[in-house]
Amino acid sequence: MKMLAAMAVLLLGAAGQDPKGLEIYWVDVEGGATTLIVTPEGGTLLVDNGWPKNPRDPERLRDAAKLSGVTKIDHFICTHFDIDHWGGTELQMPILPIERFYDPDFAQRKTVGVAANLREAYLKAAEGKRTVVKPGDAIPLKGADVRVLCANEIVLGEAPGAPQIRPCDAHPAAKEDLSENSRSVGLLVEYKGFRFLDLGDLTHNVEHKLICPKNLIGKVDAYQVSHHGLDISNLPALLKAVEPTVAVMNNGARKGGSKAVYGWFKDVPSLKDVWQLHKNAAAGAENVPAELIANDEAPCTVGRFVKLTVDPSGRSYIVEIPAKGVKREYKTKG
Repeated sequence: MKMLAAMAVLLLGAAGQDPKGLEIYWVDVEGGATTLIVTPEGGTLLVDNGWPKNPRDPERLRDAAKLSGVTKIDHFICTHFDIDHWGGTELQMPILPIERFYDPDFAQRKTVGVAANLREAYLKAAEGKRTVVKPGDAIPLKGADVRVLCANEIVLGEAPGAPQIRPCDAHPAAKEDLSENSRSVGLLVEYKGFRFLDLGDLTHNVEHKLICPKNLIGKVDAYQVSHHGLDISNLPALLKAVEPTVAVMNNGARKGGSKAVYGWFKDVPSLKDVWQLHKNAAAGAENVPAELIANDEAPCTVGRFVKLTVDPSGRSYIVEIPAKGVKREYKTKG
């Protein structure tokens, strides 16, 4: 009888707890990128981890992670080797350790330079637990489906070595991009009826291959604005093809948020709101309404984040800036 009574208490306690859904945190790293995904089953995926300047970025990540009880990262994806996306690895390891690493590997071409000390620190941290990804790979995140759409300028269905530029419809090809940006790992995260797209800093030529002659992505609910909102990314044809409902921009106070991109957003009928990590303080810059901007001041001393929470049913989700008490609810397309 005592055992039955104890079980009843446990069941009542569990019944009183609110069920959890998928959570996404866009952590402010001052114009770099750090996106943390936490599943209801406790799986964790971190996409990029900011700058190597000081412990600021991993400490801001740790503070956001604490809200979901996260003490380690199961899977870390470095979308590409620009310093603002992976430079924080060495500083992060003692603060929020990483179990598995995924990346597009270091470029061999001479036009791309990576600081030797950062490369050595990354390889040391990832030794014995690193995977070089390719399109079609699945990241085994517990509680959600994560698929690699592109890496190293190759998209789903292409053979290694395929050209960066694929002529298709009336879209004019951009000049070949020899930077790290074109090599970005692009990800599609799915949880029940919710779909999230993160393409790192991917630029126009490879973005175009993802949607022409066939849309390899489909429609999405949430879109992480590529490349901090710069207009060499966020191809208008891509935005219209994936039809996001919300977009979140990881810009800095004086980085990203191109006027052209804001104009392209206005031409996407499905897009209800754009959320920004920072108010753009550059001369003549455009911004979304103030309530949808996490950080107003420059320089920023606090680093407020944007959070998305999917309902456990997968039928809706909330985007919010907890520090401002602002939140909005949206329906999923699924």
